[in-house]
Amino acid sequence: MHRLHGLALAALLLFCMYGALGQHGGHGGGRRGTSGNAGSGGTSDSSLQDFNHALAVQATPDQASQFQSLAKSTEAARKQAQDLLRLAAKADEPAEFSQPVVSLKDAVEDVQDGNRSFVRNFSKSQKSGLKELTKKLDKADSEVTKQKKALERRLGLPQGDEEGVASLADKMEKALAELQAQQLSLGKEMGIQVPAL
Repeated sequence: MHRLHGLALAALLLFCMYGALGQHGGHGGGRRGTSGNAGSGGTSDSSLQDFNHALAVQATPDQASQFQSLAKSTEAARKQAQDLLRLAAKADEPAEFSQPVVSLKDAVEDVQDGNRSFVRNFSKSQKSGLKELTKKLDKADSEVTKQKKALERRLGLPQGDEEGVASLADKMEKALAELQAQQLSLGKEMGIQVPAL
């Protein structure tokens, strides 16, 4: 009885190995054998490249969790910028904006720290496969830094400049919106389920 099981197992293993080799050889042989049909070979190669790329840049569960937190903090910073814009737009008399400006600046710093930490933890294959998207993310982050510096300068000015504050808040919100768009593109490429914001 044990011998029969052993033979059945050996036959099954041989069958599986033969099937795997047949698939591998079939792909290569089919490509060489159908020179007149180069289009289908190219599609197959392109699909394989896409699959390999997706595999190489796939987020780990920790990265996916970190990304969800990052997306939430970016959305929260955008909301603070929108709130500051509304506050400045409806101020009937000189108002004190120091606290909301400081809160927004702190929220932006959290987002930027989160961004850097997220990208820093990429594997070698992720760094290579996501190079173009991380460049776009860096560019968007630079614009956010520029707007953050403008906010910091605003803190040193006297109160009562509602138009200036509204303009700063609007520019910051736009810079954060672009940063968020780049984050979402990166997350999607990594196969992360993007949260509904």
